Amino acid sequence: MTASSAKQTISLDEWERKMRKVPIAKSDLNQLIMNYLIIEGYKDAAEKFSEESGLTSSVDLGSIEERMQIRFAVQNGDIRSAIER
Repeated sequence: MTASSAKQTISLDEWERKMRKVPIAKSDLNQLIMNYLIIEGYKDAAEKFSEESGLTSSVDLGSIEERMQIRFAVQNGDIRSAIER
C-alpha cells in the first residue's frame, strides 16, 4: 500500500468537530427523515411528520401498507403472494 492510498484515521473528537462545520439545511434533514419513515413503512408517523413539517410526500402514503405487505411476503419467501398484490 502506498502512502497516498493509506487510510487516514481520525479521533472521534476530530470527527465531531468536522461534522459541526458541515451546514445541513432543515429542509434536507426533514426530507431525509420522511424518506426513512416511508421506506421503513411507518405510515402513521410519515403522515404525522408530513403534517408537522409541511412536507408533501412524492409517494402516496396510503400505498405504504400495501408495500409493507409485499415486503413481508417476499421476506417470508411467499413470492406468489407478493406478485399477486
